[in-house]
Amino acid sequence: MRIIRHPRKKSLKGCVVALGTFDGVHRGHQKVLQCAIRQAQTIGAAALAITFDPHPQSVVAPKRGLKLLTTLPEREELLAHYGMDGVIVFRFNHHLQKMTARAFVEKYLVGRLGVRGVVVGFDYAFGCRRTGSIRELTELGKQYGFSVTVVPRVGKIKSSVIREMVRQGKFNPAVKLLGHAYPVSGRVVNGFGRGRLLGFPTANLEIDACKLIPAAGVYAGRWKNRRCAVNIGIRPTFGGEDGAVEVHILNFKGNLRGENLKIDLLRRIRPERRFSNISRLKKQIVKDLAVCEL
Repeated sequence: MRIIRHPRKKSLKGCVVALGTFDGVHRGHQKVLQCAIRQAQTIGAAALAITFDPHPQSVVAPKRGLKLLTTLPEREELLAHYGMDGVIVFRFNHHLQKMTARAFVEKYLVGRLGVRGVVVGFDYAFGCRRTGSIRELTELGKQYGFSVTVVPRVGKIKSSVIREMVRQGKFNPAVKLLGHAYPVSGRVVNGFGRGRLLGFPTANLEIDACKLIPAAGVYAGRWKNRRCAVNIGIRPTFGGEDGAVEVHILNFKGNLRGENLKIDLLRRIRPERRFSNISRLKKQIVKDLAVCEL
């Protein structure tokens, strides 16, 4: 168990926890977090989110090649943004995979945290082979003196559904289900320098291998308080190279090489396409940047 952050003025003992992996921290997750925060405020305790890294599916079914809506740092930031006092990360490994639901509750929720309340989503399951049900969690709560609150489903919002939408290019509806911009983080690495030659210099991001990169296209984004245009794809006008994530920050001059950037993708402007010549490409870029400024 690793505590990422916690409040200085509140003890972790006697906390209220929101349980889940929380990939994407979507609108359904946000309801769970809000419920935990309200309960914690009522009793003057800390509200903590418990998450897992790597994602349990990556350990249980590695051949599926799961890609995530949020890396761990992105998830931490979102959980803090939505008001959690702290985030606890469990390193998900084969030992934790084999742990029964009862053992998890007794060792961690009761033994280490002394929880007073647990909040979960409507379909929550945990423990070895996900055999621990909400019913069992509720019974354990009665035995050990903590409450269990189940938050009803919010529409058809699930992380798996949003992942598929992002993968298929249905990005704008996916962002609505998330309830926030889609974060993309990475270190700025050397590119081919074509953006600079075109008059629109870009920062090329090296993305975490576990991150789900949206479908190829042009996206409106934000870096800190600056608007930016993000091109994701193979740059077919130049012959179709390896996939890349390129960021052009509007009205920015500076060298970001080696820096770690977090870009919030706001919406998808258009699919990637091949232009017959550089002049037409440049005209389209101007149009794209005008959309990004809106």
